[in-house]
Amino acid sequence: MKTKKNNHRINKYLSLCGIASRRKCEKYIKAGQVSVNGETVTDFSTYIGPLDTVKLNGEIVEPEEKTYIVFNKPSGVITTLEDTHDRKIVADFFEEEPFVKPVGRLDQDSTGVLLLTNHGELLHKLTHPSYEIPKKYVVKVDGNVPSTIGHDFASGVELDDGEIGRGRVIKTTRKKGHSIVTMILREGKNREIRRMFSALGYKVIKLDRLSFATITYKNLKRGEWRYLSDREIKLLKKMVNRDN
Repeated sequence: MKTKKNNHRINKYLSLCGIASRRKCEKYIKAGQVSVNGETVTDFSTYIGPLDTVKLNGEIVEPEEKTYIVFNKPSGVITTLEDTHDRKIVADFFEEEPFVKPVGRLDQDSTGVLLLTNHGELLHKLTHPSYEIPKKYVVKVDGNVPSTIGHDFASGVELDDGEIGRGRVIKTTRKKGHSIVTMILREGKNREIRRMFSALGYKVIKLDRLSFATITYKNLKRGEWRYLSDREIKLLKKMVNRDN
């Protein structure tokens, strides 16, 4: 049974979803109308966390109050909400926001902008490749990359699993022993930037995500976060609303 302090009992979770009072929600639970991750739940002591899917009469229910966060992820933090190896994870920074989930991923060694929300539909759209949400990165690469790197990334680079990675290089600066490449991705395959450089024979030393859509970590130190402004939320929704 989950008893993390950033999880809630099933009756409280349902009340946060605007279903009814906790006492009324207990009647739904007792009647077998509530399921968690596909299994009917009748135990009031069941705890709900951000990875759980809760349904009432077959319909997914989510917290009524939507939360939207931008986090400046430090290096060494894993983009996950649960871990069995006692490693530092994203959930450690959001114990007071129990139901937010990461929008996409940043690998353990990467830093920068990571969005989190409990708005399931928006999260799905922001991470779906068909919406082509732009993510901007600055990458420190071992060695001096050629001037053709932008063409290579734009044309597509075959990755180790046979998929094709693509990106748009904005700027390349060559320094002694390394290069700084600023670029934009619109799909976001697993470790795509590192794998693209590796396929071309280069090793990524540091990788920092500067922005997701146009949302940055400005004024946030590593490990700090803030709620998105109304303007930022409207921008994200507009980017995935194809009817407008």
